[in-house]
Amino acid sequence: MNHPLRLVFVLGVFFALPGFGQQAATPWILDRMQSHSPSSLQLLKSYEKLPNQLEIERGGSVISTSKSTDALYYVEDGNYESALVSMSTNVHEIGHAYGGLIHFAELMSCNCDKTIEFEDIQQGFYHAPGEQYWIEIEQGYIFPSSELSETIPYELHTFRYDTYIEGTSSTQAHGVIGLLDELNAYYLGSKYQYDMLPVYKEVFGSDYLNQWVKHSASEMTAFFEFDFFIKEYLLFAKNYAPETYYYLKNSPDFRKAYQTTQRKYSLLTAAYEAKIETEKNFAELNYESPYWEDDYPGLKKRLDSGIYRGIESDFLR
Repeated sequence: MNHPLRLVFVLGVFFALPGFGQQAATPWILDRMQSHSPSSLQLLKSYEKLPNQLEIERGGSVISTSKSTDALYYVEDGNYESALVSMSTNVHEIGHAYGGLIHFAELMSCNCDKTIEFEDIQQGFYHAPGEQYWIEIEQGYIFPSSELSETIPYELHTFRYDTYIEGTSSTQAHGVIGLLDELNAYYLGSKYQYDMLPVYKEVFGSDYLNQWVKHSASEMTAFFEFDFFIKEYLLFAKNYAPETYYYLKNSPDFRKAYQTTQRKYSLLTAAYEAKIETEKNFAELNYESPYWEDDYPGLKKRLDSGIYRGIESDFLR
């Protein structure tokens, strides 16, 4: 599945195949994405068409980088069910990978003298075909997310707290930019899950709603989790690192990427809740909440408490 030549074949001709047996789960899921989640499919195709090695020439020097993985690396294609469920993780991870290459790929063909300042933090954000963002942030203004361990209450040490606040992910070196990158990647995976409800009906029959919520709840809850983490980071900056706060506040690119991603993900969770209420008229649901109950109530209470009004006024309006 992961050989580059086979990957090009799968992405390039899946839509021309009339039907697939259970042994052909990868072309089957790509065909369903073409019908139900074309923006997710376009992300994979945009990433796949990039060369494995990307190079730009500036001032007689060559700056290069490379793709980190194949476009379908995270797909478990043993059967339809595993392909359907695992593609969400795949979309999430390729969102990270493609985001890191967006600006590099654009500079390869721009016929300009712009370059990449590697001492800065560089990150792109894909949302849909023709809609993607790029931000360049001076590293010196960014502090690691581990600083938040001093201010986040213990009862709000959520499912992803250890990984993204105290762990060794990009949220340390890249701080709030790493947190925003995660918010965006979880949005992409959640959008895929939302789009693919008709395919859950196809695969799981009468149990489709339980399966859809089961496999969507954690990713949808990630909106509230990373919304909380980012707002905590900005609140910490406002109180203890004002130069960082005002630098980010005065960065149009950061504000645009943050506003757009936060708004789209928020609207997606509202649409998800509404869709569940509609589908409950047709299918049984055995879950009391569409979200991860260990974290969601506390996060929602904190986010609605008013503590972030100043942050929202400065960054989200």
